[in-house]
This record gives sequence, structure tokens and C-alpha cells, in this order.
Amino acid sequence: MTTAAKFFIMFLQNKKIRNTLIGVVIGIALLFVMLIGGIFFIQQYSNSASGAANIAVREYNYWQNHTPTDEGLSCQGEKYCTYFNSSVTDWCCFFAGYCYREADINDSESGYSPVTNTWTSNLENMGKLKTATSGYTPQVGNPVFFNYDGRANYDATNFVAHMGIVVDVTEDSITVIAGNEYNGETSDWANVSYLNKYTISKDNYTVACYGAVASSLTVSTGLNTTVRNVISHNEIGVLYDEISGDNYGSVIANDNGAISIGVYGWHGNKALSLLQKAYYNNIAQITSVATSYSSSGQYVLSSIRGNADWSGYIPNQSVCRCIRAMLLTEAGKQAQDDTSLKDAQQYIDICIDYGLTDNKTIVYCCDILNQWGTASFNANVYGNGSNGVLYGVALNASLEDVYNSRRAWSDSNYNYYNRRTWTYNYLKDLPDNSFLNVPNETTLQIDN
Repeated sequence: MTTAAKFFIMFLQNKKIRNTLIGVVIGIALLFVMLIGGIFFIQQYSNSASGAANIAVREYNYWQNHTPTDEGLSCQGEKYCTYFNSSVTDWCCFFAGYCYREADINDSESGYSPVTNTWTSNLENMGKLKTATSGYTPQVGNPVFFNYDGRANYDATNFVAHMGIVVDVTEDSITVIAGNEYNGETSDWANVSYLNKYTISKDNYTVACYGAVASSLTVSTGLNTTVRNVISHNEIGVLYDEISGDNYGSVIANDNGAISIGVYGWHGNKALSLLQKAYYNNIAQITSVATSYSSSGQYVLSSIRGNADWSGYIPNQSVCRCIRAMLLTEAGKQAQDDTSLKDAQQYIDICIDYGLTDNKTIVYCCDILNQWGTASFNANVYGNGSNGVLYGVALNASLEDVYNSRRAWSDSNYNYYNRRTWTYNYLKDLPDNSFLNVPNETTLQIDN
């Protein structure tokens, strides 16, 4: 036996030294366990949307076995309102905001606001608002927003009345936990509202939009800007960044069989939907314009308020002048700014969901989607019955691949050669840093 080994045995035979050594080993082991546990905790909750969902589930489960009076509260919502130093009021936003903050997701990441419509506006400005009809796949931890008059009303008004947090996703459904729900039979909702958990179809007509909070996909605002520049140039001849007041007033009475208006050339019923948004932005302003155009204005106003079908509507000159005046109001300009951004995001989402990864290719295809419709990648969109605009083009296509395929150039006469060629040349020469810091739109987050 070596001298070192003999010394070590003698060292351990001393009880005091042996106990001290054991204590040190145990202390190191405990420190290691705490460290691993802390890492796990951070991985599960820090900056993770699923962490917010876990907290929502925790809160829901707690209230299944406790009452507000157990906590000295008037209702469940008082806990979440007082967390934000508010008296008890509509508290669906307070509950969701509580879950995100407790998951260490700050307000600038979640878009939090105590008002549902401000929350969705924040998300839209961040490039994180995903409409329910855009093809976006909701993720656990996403905020979900509702319009109880349906998606068509949301498309026309951007209004959302309620929100919750997605806590489970299947192929066809989402499970939501939402605060401030009640049976509707009492006016004293502030004292009887509660957390509710329910599963609904993804296609439920009340689901308006989602927030891509801490999800695996982040879209560059530079990409949105480029999409808007290309589309507005191809519709009205001006880059969106260079639009002046009069450019907002574009009206074409007969654009392939129906009216088209505004900086994106919104066509048919989309034109009517845009005017509805302007109306709800400022009812008095749009009504005042309508009144000044007599019977023509009253027709437009009744169409906005009612269920008119403009899919084949071709207005006369007087109606065109009225619509132009509405578009040039502050309410009309705001509706175009908001809708153009929302549409750009929808087109980007479709391109990414389809499998495109190159930014320039995405922008090129967004212009196609605006012109031919959101189903045009796969649908028979041409009069001659040919396939969709990306038929036969590889999913990892480059800008050159899509351009040289001559898809979406229309029929054999290539009616849209100039449009496609301008877009190709504009994007080809555009510096890569025009898209900011998102080269391929993949920013990975820890999202258990």
C-alpha cells in the first residue's frame, strides 16, 4: 500500500475530519441539485410561452378547490386586477398578463395591455399578430382573441372582445383558459366572474387571431415593409414608404369586373371591407363625407352598414368620388395603413407555411398572393385552368427560380410580364440588410 493511501485511511479514521468531509460532499451534491433544478426551472418558464400556459393551468386548478372568500377576495379576478394595481374590472387581459409576467415574459415581448384591442394592436406592431384565417398554427402559450360577431366582423373592424391563453393544441382544436367569464344571467359579473377552461375547434367562427408570443417563428418588420413597398408600387405606382396623401385615394371603377380601391387595390368585397374599417375608425367622419354626396353617399353608407355584395360591383363616377373622399380622410388612411400591414403579415405567413425560406422569394410571392388571392399557390386561378402560381417550383426556390418559372405571369400572352419583371429587378438588387436581422425567419426559443 502506498504512503498516500495509508495517509488517506488514517485521515478518514478521525471522526471529526470524516464528518467534515461528508458534510462538504453533501453540500456540493445539494448545490449541484439546486443548480440543475434552477436550470430546469429557467428552461421551463423563462421567456417561454408554454411557461405562461403552465401558470394558467396552475391557476385554473387552484380555483377548482378554493373560493375567493378563502383568500378574502370578492371574486377570482380581484387577484389579477390587484396584481396590476387596478380595481376589479374586465379582467381577461389582467389574467393573461399575470401569466406572462409570472413566466418572466415582459410586456414588450407579450404585447400586454389591459385593453384587448390595444393588446392586438401591440402585437401587430411587433409583427406577432396572426389572424385565424392566415394558416398560422397556434402554439401552447399563445394569447388567443375572440370576436363574438365572427371573423368577418373582425376582418371589417379589427375589434376583439375577449381573450385567453392557449394551453393545448391538437390537429383540429385548441384548449383555452380565460379569465372574466360568467353565466351572463347577472349584472353583478365583477363579483361572480371566474377562470374557465374549454376546448373549441380551430375553425370556431369566434376565434379572431393569435399572438405569436415566444414562438419558434419571428417575422422581421423589414420584411413587412418590403412587402408593402412592392405591393403598393405594383398597384398604384408608388412605394409605400413614399406614399403622399393623394395616393391613398385610388379608385378604379372596373378592375377586371369589380371596383378596386386604395394603396393595395383592394378588390370587390375587400374594398367594401376596407371602407367598413374606415367607418368604424371614425363613424362621424365617414358619415359626414357620405352626407355631402347625397344619394351616392347614402348608398355607400348603407353598403358599409349592411351586407352588400360588391364582388361584381362597378360604381358610377359620383360614387367613385364619394369613395375617394372617404379614403382620403384620416380614418380612411388609417384603415389602409392597418390593413396593408395585416395583409402583408398574412401573405408572409402563407409563404412560410408553404415552405419558402428565402426573403426575396417570399416578398415576390406575397405580391402574387395580393393579386391572385390567398389560395393561389395551389388553386386553379387562371381562366385556362392551369395550376397554381408555384406549381412545379421547388419549395426551396430562389427568387430566380420563381421568376424564371413564369408562374403568375397570366396566360400565354404574359399580361403581367412588366409587373413580375419590375418586382424581380427591385428585389434582386435589394441589399440583404433590408430585411433587418432575420435572414431566414428562424429564431429558436426554448419552448417546452
